[in-house]
Amino acid sequence: ITQEKNGTFPVPEDQFVTNMTEFLANDKYGATFRNDDAIGLLDSRIYYAFFKIIGVGDRGPKSTLHPRWERWEDLTKAFNNGSGAGLNNGFQTSPWWTWYMSEETLVKDAIQGMLIAGSVSFVILVITTHNIILASYAILCIAGIVTSVMSIVYFQGWDFGTAESIAVVILIGFSVDYVVHICHAYVESHHMDKVRRTREALAKMAISIVGGAVTTFGDGCMLFFTTMFFFQKFAWIVTSTIFFALIWSLVFFPALLFIVGPQGETGDLKVLAKKIYTKYQESKNKKSQEA
Repeated sequence: ITQEKNGTFPVPEDQFVTNMTEFLANDKYGATFRNDDAIGLLDSRIYYAFFKIIGVGDRGPKSTLHPRWERWEDLTKAFNNGSGAGLNNGFQTSPWWTWYMSEETLVKDAIQGMLIAGSVSFVILVITTHNIILASYAILCIAGIVTSVMSIVYFQGWDFGTAESIAVVILIGFSVDYVVHICHAYVESHHMDKVRRTREALAKMAISIVGGAVTTFGDGCMLFFTTMFFFQKFAWIVTSTIFFALIWSLVFFPALLFIVGPQGETGDLKVLAKKIYTKYQESKNKKSQEA
């Protein structure tokens, strides 16, 4: 419009609002800006302006979007630093940044959820088994299962994104299940030595664990035939969780109990509490006699 009027560019300050008003009213040049409310012109004053730039690319994982977001942030800061008053408050945004921020929050929450679930599982195991040694061994196995499954995610080349952050919360539940069954059977055994306790726990629970694992593994396999990659990821995570849970609960955990499993009253919190109380009563009685 300035060229058509044989004007100069940049537009003189006293002509800017007039030219901008004509520009927005022009169907040939200003229709797009007018329809998108891209320029906030009200009462001969511009309150805001935004511009669309196609340059972010397709949506990708967090590892791809984060460098792009940083580059656009640097570009915006450079623009603001080189602009005068009134033009130095610009900011950039994109629908992909919203997704990136949401995914980042999901990942943080998933890690936090894993830590909370692991801590709560340890407390529950201590309460139910009354044995801190056995509970510690169980948590070690659960951590091994989670680490093994996460290694599958890593070797598949997946970023820890939305599907993984949702699935990892389910992973904790599967990881705890089988180990807890062995723990319970070990504690309930009438034997006192670790070898016979472990054998009895396996004899009682192994077949039930394998049966449950087969059905859950089969359910997970059905997801491999879905068309959405999100559910295919779920299939990998569920089936690998069941596989590693079986290995850790029926191979590593029993082997650990065979070698260094608690025997007799070792690690029993009820016995420990009783001993502490007995010592306290003896000390109290001794002081009373001395007095």
